[in-house]
Amino acid sequence: MDATKEEGKMNRRTFLKAMSAAAMATGSIAATGCRRPEAFLVPYTNSPEWIIPGKALFYATSRPTRNGAEPILVESHEGRPTHIHPNPYFADYGVSTQTQASILDLYDPDRDGRITRNGEVVSKKEFIEFFKSQVQQWNDRKGAGLAILSFPVISPTFDRLKTEFLEKCPHATFAFYDPVGNENRKEAIKRFYGVSLSPVFQWEKADVILSVGCDFCSAEEGVEAIRGFVKSRKLTESSSSMSRLYVVENRMTVTGAMADHRLALKVSDVELFLLTLCYFLAQEKGFENLKPAIASFSIPTGWSADLINWIKVLANDLAAANAPLVVISRMAPVSQQLLVLAINEAFGERQAVRMIPQLESEGASFPELCEMIKKEEIKDLLIIGANPVYNAPGDSHWPELQRSLPSVVHFGLLNDETAAYANWHIPLSHYLECWGDSKTSSGLYVSQQPLIEPLFGSIGLLELFAFMNGTWEALEESEPTPPSMLAQPPVAGAPPFIPLPLGLRLVRDTFFKLFPAAGSDKDLIWRKLLHDGFYKESSPQFVNAVPKWEEWSKSVENLKVQRTNKEQLELVFYPCPKVDEGSLANNGWLQELPDTVTKLCWDNALLMSPNTAKRYGIFARKADSRKAEIVRIVSGEKWIEVAALVVPGHADNSLSLALGYGRKKELRVAAGVGFNAYPLTKTEQFWWISDCSIQKTNRFYDLARSQEHQLMHGRPLVKIASLEYFRKHPDFISEQGTEEIPEVSIYENPYSGQKEKGPAYKGGVWGGPYQWGMVIDLGSCVGCNACVVACQSENNIPIVGKGQVMRGRIMQWIRIDNYYQGSDENLQMFFEPMLCQHCENAPCESVCPVYATVHSKDGLNVMVYNRCIGTRACAANCPYKVRRFNFFDYNKRDVLKKKKIGPFEIENLYLGPFGDLGSPLTIQLQRNPNVTVRMRGVMEKCTFCVQRIEEAKITALARSKGTEPKTIPTDSVKTACQQACPAGAIMFGNLMDQQSMVSKWKKNERAYRVLQELNTRPRITYLARINNPNPSIAPQTQFEGKKEN
Repeated sequence: MDATKEEGKMNRRTFLKAMSAAAMATGSIAATGCRRPEAFLVPYTNSPEWIIPGKALFYATSRPTRNGAEPILVESHEGRPTHIHPNPYFADYGVSTQTQASILDLYDPDRDGRITRNGEVVSKKEFIEFFKSQVQQWNDRKGAGLAILSFPVISPTFDRLKTEFLEKCPHATFAFYDPVGNENRKEAIKRFYGVSLSPVFQWEKADVILSVGCDFCSAEEGVEAIRGFVKSRKLTESSSSMSRLYVVENRMTVTGAMADHRLALKVSDVELFLLTLCYFLAQEKGFENLKPAIASFSIPTGWSADLINWIKVLANDLAAANAPLVVISRMAPVSQQLLVLAINEAFGERQAVRMIPQLESEGASFPELCEMIKKEEIKDLLIIGANPVYNAPGDSHWPELQRSLPSVVHFGLLNDETAAYANWHIPLSHYLECWGDSKTSSGLYVSQQPLIEPLFGSIGLLELFAFMNGTWEALEESEPTPPSMLAQPPVAGAPPFIPLPLGLRLVRDTFFKLFPAAGSDKDLIWRKLLHDGFYKESSPQFVNAVPKWEEWSKSVENLKVQRTNKEQLELVFYPCPKVDEGSLANNGWLQELPDTVTKLCWDNALLMSPNTAKRYGIFARKADSRKAEIVRIVSGEKWIEVAALVVPGHADNSLSLALGYGRKKELRVAAGVGFNAYPLTKTEQFWWISDCSIQKTNRFYDLARSQEHQLMHGRPLVKIASLEYFRKHPDFISEQGTEEIPEVSIYENPYSGQKEKGPAYKGGVWGGPYQWGMVIDLGSCVGCNACVVACQSENNIPIVGKGQVMRGRIMQWIRIDNYYQGSDENLQMFFEPMLCQHCENAPCESVCPVYATVHSKDGLNVMVYNRCIGTRACAANCPYKVRRFNFFDYNKRDVLKKKKIGPFEIENLYLGPFGDLGSPLTIQLQRNPNVTVRMRGVMEKCTFCVQRIEEAKITALARSKGTEPKTIPTDSVKTACQQACPAGAIMFGNLMDQQSMVSKWKKNERAYRVLQELNTRPRITYLARINNPNPSIAPQTQFEGKKEN
């Protein structure tokens, strides 16, 4: 052995040695490897009449979230849910990124259908016998010694069953736990108004918005926040008005990137900022109710004059607004929540926030439950959907508390960290497998209906509580329905001899108890509820809550906030916009989704500003920006090690770390990904540590980033102007960057039978009834990544793993590029979705030696997969870099699996014929049968969802019924990315139809095409972004593409 070589490292020589040894050891297998596998075709003779192979069915349901349910429409093929759409009856567009990806959780191979007791598998019958005896004992004891710890639930039926249970067991303790939930906001509202309420933010109505650490553009406040905010900024013409957004935050977020004015501020100084804002509103604008907060307050002397002026101008803008709105992160301390509530209430009827009855169910807090366990008041504990062993505050010592209990029963989607510390683990159903109901963030009643039988024999939440209330048959296995009954219509119109599921009966009973006046024909009303997915008449009335100003004055008059030491280091925790608090960490789509700001995949990192990194000497390894230094963060006696990443726009001497990573449980996707931040969290002040230290380790860590370059180098890829400049210069597009290529050519159109010059969609063979195009509004795009996940779900795009991402082999057809402008102190960031431009003069077509990439008669740049021989010349010649090559059989192999060969651990992809074939079967169930699954050696890219276009053509032809063929109705074809976009920033349609929205958008004054100087003539048009800055803070200047820092 060469002592100069680092032990365990793989090089070409050692790899060939290992392969030779493996080939000899498996010689007998290789010798018989050419035999044709035996397979059987089974006829689908007893198919239900409403299921047609290849024809999708759609069902309205909803996904529960902490902010309220999200109404959705789920596409199903042969009984398999495959894709999530927005509910068109609720909203024409928009699904959150996490909701779009949640369908993959349904098919998670780690969902274990086995019931375990102390780690050993037992039958469901044994568990039911045990649980039944437990319930009877709890009833005898009136619930004494019993505690139930659940994730937060917004469900009227759940509340009803919970109330019934507590009537039988009044001494039982019911607690809810969500590490990044709404507890502080609920506590502040209860103190301020004296009753439990939930806020409804009127984003569309607001004209001046201040966001304090609230990243609502990444759906922190729900997808309705994005939809409403963008509507308040939509520009149809230069004379239109738009809202103004101020953002105060410690790290760059997508909300900060959308801001007209952004202030990078340490979290430790936020309370001082709010008091300063109250000072200007009370002293200079006459808001008397705010004066108690500033009774002993003076403007901080350590802040710059520019910062003080920034706050003063903000106060003036809010005071003069028609509908001002101030929002703060739900995780912010109660004291800050109270200040924000008071500021909004001071605006009176003008404020853009209203109150409705509290959505969440009431229960004990997590700290209260911990104290009860310490006092040995709890003997039996049920944990439902929560994972406190992983995500409880570090100082709560929850694993030790849980182990101290005699009986712990865990119900969860996965056999996770908490299940390992429990006596029993029982699989819980996915929301697409069970009945339920909920309310949206605005209080609208929605239904939740299953699309598939539980794949792993799991238990629904409502059935569990029905069992606890004495309905013993609730957990019994249901008998399979005879084939003769399967030919009946779905449940909504089913004849009475088919027994209705228990979950359905529970929800139905709740619905008619809540709305007894819904109508005399209950069956008709019920079917309409299931069809629409929500009940239109259920919107609650706003509560005219009266603030308790005297109590508020007492709580804030003693606030003595001093500015923190400028050099003092703070650490801020935040829920990851992708995997949330960790509950979605086992979702491969979300792990491989690049973070919009940092572009990180498969990891979290410690974020810091360039100045902070310089102060501590922390930089990436020279000549390789993917190597990040591992640092140690110390707080008191606790410490963690994490990779550091320098990002622009971050507040100095402030560190940020995403929660939800560092899972230790052996999960297929989540295990070993990123760093666990929970050990440093504290119960009293969960989301930040005001004083910590950082130590270098001189060790490095590989980070996978999909984009490492954010400068445009003088090319106006993203065009931007202020609203005032746009009004004065509606043609500003022509002023920025290169001149537009006129729609003429000295060459004949090679695709036209005529000698007509100009764009391909005018005349010639390309005339036809259809020419497809797209417009993307950069002023509306918030960079939420919903389009990326929707495309992945619709088009069977595989994940490739961290190693392949680092090699630049990510397969997503859409990417969200981000670009920076300005200095680090006054940074702006812009988004630009980039996908195949379907160029009329496509440079990829002319270099393909086998004509694998060609143009269709509809103007689409299409791939012929069977022709492709993998030269990759098309990718090299594409100026937009939007083509993806299958270097391996990503769809045929488990890309996350590794094999041990001698001392080496080798990725399954690199083992060739010695690797394991086949991806998990459950993952295959999610695939869209109308989209070809690509294999190794094939190039792929965006197709404009051609399968949807062809389906629309077939439908139009079928409707003609022998008469003259009918055309596709205007704007009826929508791509997956267009449907999913919660901002409505994407428009797709027929360019030959002058009534289509895409034709109208292309005529907008802000329209331009990226890299149009190359004469590629892309079919995708972008609308320039317009900001609305306050002239009292910064001069209104348009973006000049050639000036960059």
